[in-house]
This record gives sequence, C-alpha cells and structure tokens, in this order.
Amino acid sequence: MVDNSGGQVPGREVVSHLLVPSGGQCWRCQSRPASTGEHKFKRANLSRLMKPGDLLLWGDGEKLHEIRGKSGVNRDRYGVVKFPKSMCEPCNNQYSREFDLAYDKYSVYIESTWVRVAPGFNLHEVYGEGWAKDALNLARYFAKHFGCRMAKDGIPIPASLREFLAGATDMPDARMSIISTDSIHRNYGKGMSISPNYVWTDDDGTRFTGMVAAAYVRSIGVRYEWQVEGIPDELRSQFFDYPYPVINFFRDDDDMARGITRKPGRFARFMQWANTPPGTR
Repeated sequence: MVDNSGGQVPGREVVSHLLVPSGGQCWRCQSRPASTGEHKFKRANLSRLMKPGDLLLWGDGEKLHEIRGKSGVNRDRYGVVKFPKSMCEPCNNQYSREFDLAYDKYSVYIESTWVRVAPGFNLHEVYGEGWAKDALNLARYFAKHFGCRMAKDGIPIPASLREFLAGATDMPDARMSIISTDSIHRNYGKGMSISPNYVWTDDDGTRFTGMVAAAYVRSIGVRYEWQVEGIPDELRSQFFDYPYPVINFFRDDDDMARGITRKPGRFARFMQWANTPPGTR
C-alpha cells in the first residue's frame, strides 16, 4: 500500500502562498468543528488484505511503516491510516453512510473480479437494478476522499465538490472517470494506492487552475480532475452516468495527470468489439 498524496507535478513552482489553512472547521459544512479524520483507505479493505499476524507495509513514497495485524490498523500508531481531522462527525459519518455502503460493494467487486482485461465493467453486476443511485453514492464517496486530500494539503476545495456531496448530480468544473494505470498495476496491483496530488496554477502563480488525483483498489482507480474555468459538456463524461463505464488506460502517473491515455489491451479491444451492437461495428 502506498500513499503518494503529498506530491505535485514535478518542476512546478512552490505554491505555498496559495494554500489555505483549515481554521479547524469541517471543510464540507464549513460550520462545525473538524473532529474526525477520514480513512485514506477503508478499514474493511485493510482488514481483508490481512490474515491474523500479517505484516502490512504502508508506504508514503519516502518511508515504510509496519502495521502488524488488524489491531495495528485500528490503533493507527503512525497516524498514516487516516487523514488529519478535517470533517465533523455528522458529515463524515451520518450524512455519508450511503456513500460508504456503495463503496464497500464496489471494492469487494473489484477485489474479486478480473476487471482490468475488459473495456469496462457492468454496474448492474455491482449494484443490481439500483445501479444509478449507488453509482452516484460511489462517486460521492470518492468526492469526500478527494476533498479530505485537498483539505490536508491546503488546496481550496471547489464549491462544486461540496454541492455534489450535498445532492447535486453533476460538477460543471470537474469530472470523474474509471482508470487503470500500468505502473500501478505492476507495483501495487494486489494492494491499494493513492496517486500524488497534481496541481496547476496560472502563469502568474496567483491562483490554482486545476487539480488531478486518483485512488486505486488493486489496479482499478477513480480519477478526479478539476478545472477552474469549467469543463465543456462534451468533454465532461462522468463514470456514474453510465451502466457500463469504460476504463481509461494510462502508462504511468504523469500520463494519468495529463490525461494522456493509451489504447486498451488486445483482449479488451476484442471484448469491446464483441459487445458492440450488430450493424454498428
């Protein structure tokens, strides 16, 4: 398991003058004190990876921390399993219970299904007839995750992300997609990982203009991209709008950050062809 969420695009100027302090308030409601920290990865995922007595190595890109047994996950001795406290208890638990349930079903499916070889995966198989509601809740789980990452690093959190968590069904300045990154598959394909936080500023360095980040379960991730000027409708394809979202393939984190996809593998292309309705091939 590797947490690289503290990084940014190599070579960018220091952006410390643009960072905003939390002020001790919950970033979601902006009214109650921040009293809880969200898990970087769900405790259930961590527990499923471990048998009694197992050793979990947790990396942050610079150091490795040993977490022994499930009790070690609960104690979080090194303060690495959770984000710093940035949400109030109602926002982190009560209001997001359905988000967590949708994520639990998704992560179990990803852990037990050979997904990467296909051009996408069927949300009907994950959620049944209620896939549309659950897919939205899954996206909101990840929206909360990325919001906590932004709060940790002092990156201003877009209003659209808060509105999405409060019930909006789209984000005009952001998009989420299902992805698989070759370097993640090679190095962490049996565990979980968090990409660096990639940020962009304007030429004068006076404001943030974009951010990209991803979180993976095994080889499959969710990519969040925000652009301050907004994203045109024809380019803003949200994975949660489709019963069979495609998987966007990248070679490494840098390509993932810049949106440079590669062709799916030969088998995935065959499956895509085989599932194309007759007469449209």
